[in-house]
Amino acid sequence: MAGSATDISQLRFRLKVLSRKVWVRVAAFAVLGVITATAGAALKGLIPDSLPGKIGADAIESILQILASSMLAVTTFSLSILTAAYANAGSSATPRATGLLVSDSVSQTVLSTFIGAFLFSLVSIILLKTGIYGSSGRLVLFAVTLLVVLVVVVSLLRWIDELGRIGLVGDTLARVAEAGAEAMAQRLKSPWMGANPLRGAPPEDAVVIRSDQVGYVQHLDMARLSRLADKTGVLVYMNAIPGDFLSPASTVMRVQGVVADLGSLSKEFLACLTIRDSRDYEQDPRHGLQVLSEIGQRALSPAVNDPGTAILALNHMLKILSKWSEESLPEVEYPRIFLQSISAAELLEEAVLPLARDGAGNFQLQRHLQQTLLALSRISPQVYAEAAGRTSRHALALAAEAVALKSHRAELESISGLIVID
Repeated sequence: MAGSATDISQLRFRLKVLSRKVWVRVAAFAVLGVITATAGAALKGLIPDSLPGKIGADAIESILQILASSMLAVTTFSLSILTAAYANAGSSATPRATGLLVSDSVSQTVLSTFIGAFLFSLVSIILLKTGIYGSSGRLVLFAVTLLVVLVVVVSLLRWIDELGRIGLVGDTLARVAEAGAEAMAQRLKSPWMGANPLRGAPPEDAVVIRSDQVGYVQHLDMARLSRLADKTGVLVYMNAIPGDFLSPASTVMRVQGVVADLGSLSKEFLACLTIRDSRDYEQDPRHGLQVLSEIGQRALSPAVNDPGTAILALNHMLKILSKWSEESLPEVEYPRIFLQSISAAELLEEAVLPLARDGAGNFQLQRHLQQTLLALSRISPQVYAEAAGRTSRHALALAAEAVALKSHRAELESISGLIVID
């Protein structure tokens, strides 16, 4: 029982990741369609035989045939639209953003409804041909079919509205910004994820545990790690947080107080981390900012030449970063774990500097970038002043030779000089 409890956080994370897959929701709707179709046979004895003929339930077979053929065509068309949208998002924005489109709840629900309605119609037609329903069962099937048609009509209306946006750069930016803002909000609630803040170096006698995989930390099960630390009586100093890249040369954590051989325990400690080939938004607010930056970088390339999108990406970054208005006091839920938090310098370096580099010669972008840094330093000087000042100087250095007009360079220097470094 205790062992199953330790896995609940990772199980919840994996179920959430699984629920983003299109086929999961499709399968759920399809199963629901099959169950609904067969329910008519089970309820046929509860309805008078004369009632179905009075309301035209005999027309159910033709309705089901129309529904089956139309849903197959609509599903095929929708899949082609989604495939084109994914490809467009990957080429015009960044491949790291396509995962958000694939896991979009509207498109998944609509597609699942279409396939579920098709399977519902197909199963119902087969059961009708077998004669299992009877006249009373036909009435039940007729009522459920009308409900399915209503659901399909609503889904089509939602789908028409969605088709006007999905795959466009602006919509992709908004989706990434929403995911990044949610991750940032969750991290700000608990900057150290319930552990003690790790300030300075771990004790010298702490034993190093290195990664046994290559990939990014997607999820860190703090509750499981804490229970393992309590069980073994050790202190854990985490060196890796969600979003970090690991290899067998990387130090994941340091453990102090191990009496027995750590070799048998290292796998249990490493099992508290979910390591995959790509980063995930949920526990990693840096990832959303990085993807916004990548979209801006793509827009600044000579082939695209769209600095307006890069400026829009900066606006989304400002919305996310401005939520960090003050340093939070740690709420320690896991007293045996010490964890480093993300820093303002890391966020700005990963998000803003690449845009400063790729748009070094674009005065409008450089001015907006400096204004963004100035805004952050004024919104929360205790968090951003030093990091914003350092990033501002780096951006100025990148623009010094690339911005052509001396007056433009002077304006950038003037804005940068307003950033007060505590």
